Amino acid sequence: MVYQRNEDGIATIFITGTCTTQVDYIEARLVNRPGEPGKAVNWTQIDDNLENGVFSGSLKAKGGRFDLEVRGIKKREQTGSKVTVEKVGIGEVFLIVGHSNAAVANSTMIGAASDLVNSINTRADTSLYQQYLQTGNPDFMPPLKPTNLCLECGIAPMAEYPWFWSQLGDLLVDTLHVPVLFYSAAFGGSNMGHFYKAAYNIPFVHTFINYDIRMPYVNIRNAMNEYASKTGLRAILSAHGINDIDTTGAGFYFRSLKVIEKTREESEYMQLAWMIATSCYNNGIVQEITDAQDSLINRVTNAFRGADLNQIDNSGRYDGAHFNESGQKLAAELWRDAITNRKTDVLKNAHPLMAKAPSLPDPPLPVTLIEFEGTALPNGHNRIKWVTVSETNNDYFEILKSDDAKNFLSISKIKGNGDSNIKSIYIFNDESVSNKITYYRLNQVDFNGTTTESRIISIKPIIRKADHIPFPNPAQNIVKISNIGDINIKELILYDMKGKLILKKEKTNQVDISNLTNGNYIIQISTDSGECIKRKITKM
Repeated sequence: MVYQRNEDGIATIFITGTCTTQVDYIEARLVNRPGEPGKAVNWTQIDDNLENGVFSGSLKAKGGRFDLEVRGIKKREQTGSKVTVEKVGIGEVFLIVGHSNAAVANSTMIGAASDLVNSINTRADTSLYQQYLQTGNPDFMPPLKPTNLCLECGIAPMAEYPWFWSQLGDLLVDTLHVPVLFYSAAFGGSNMGHFYKAAYNIPFVHTFINYDIRMPYVNIRNAMNEYASKTGLRAILSAHGINDIDTTGAGFYFRSLKVIEKTREESEYMQLAWMIATSCYNNGIVQEITDAQDSLINRVTNAFRGADLNQIDNSGRYDGAHFNESGQKLAAELWRDAITNRKTDVLKNAHPLMAKAPSLPDPPLPVTLIEFEGTALPNGHNRIKWVTVSETNNDYFEILKSDDAKNFLSISKIKGNGDSNIKSIYIFNDESVSNKITYYRLNQVDFNGTTTESRIISIKPIIRKADHIPFPNPAQNIVKISNIGDINIKELILYDMKGKLILKKEKTNQVDISNLTNGNYIIQISTDSGECIKRKITKM
């Protein structure tokens, strides 16, 4: 976790939990991690008035990363074992907004070198991510469990790849000596007009941006409500401009201002900071868009100068617009320079949104579930495994199954252990499995009929992605994609390298590209199993 620090470099770490033994009070401390920044905080009493075994408190600390330890005290002595939560950070949190040059483009990228650079990985569960893209429902967002921003990691709620933000994270860690956490609402092919209309429920038609679920603005709304409210946020980093050539400078100013106002209204924080990049280079600069960006920075309260991305000319862009490897490196450096600029001093003057105290947890559960996972087996069955370390009054587990993560049916009951303080492993094999993604959850039932539901997990059927290879490639006329067993291709969509929809075909494994101009394209393959695969093809 990374909590946003205030202008003085301090953050409040909120701590809630449950305790099943009698204690006089709860203590917590922050312990330094070897080789990582931060000043430790010694044992501090955080709650001496537990009700129904529930406690709540907080610690204040300066920037760094720690292990949080919590223990119960009875008659001035520790009772039971202390609990350790690793990698609790205080640093800088940012939300990214923009189009493809803020999300990803067709260019080689790298992951973060430092473990202090973090994101919420959209690719941790690709099936839930696809559900999110189709609905915009925050229930399908990844849980708030930051991980290192690796090469194969996305940035929730929207981005699938680290792009150059991993490099910016490394630069900020080296400069500021605190951990960094990124969220992303960047949407390839969008412009600020799409964000404005979606924010204010103004209908628009687009080939792949779904207004009906309020894309792309819903990503900002969800990130603010589900993530930033719990961690805090230094600023929104905005990199729009290139795709806004459909309007005037005055139009861009209006769109941007209305989106800024909407984020402040919905977050109930009128000082929410925006850093606005000077960005409109596409084989040259559109001066009126640049002027509008300067006006926003100079005229709007709590708007700050972001990276001057117009400095990146065609030598840093592979198509005149999108960054190549050298362009990514320079973009990261320009954003680092903007965030750490001593003249604007964003870190002192951008009053951050601070984390809110969480709700109290429910009283201690009768079952402590430490693991719940599922695996697709080569024989076509699904194996479900869950592990408990304590059970109280536990009659049985009911296994619930769904094909849409909404409507669940009971498929089996597994007897519980009643009362137990030892580790117990449960395994169930589901032999009735389709070739689509299947969702499961547990319903734990006490002897008195009280029930508790687990989180939802998903299991994808085993698919050999390597077999989904377009051929021939390069091609002049027909490009084919092979089916795999009974896993059928549902839809083929072809985009150009700027994200523009070229064609869409259903229930076919081939497309005719003979009428296209020579060059590179992206073909998106959707299967009946819910898999969504993207491949690059070349027309010659």
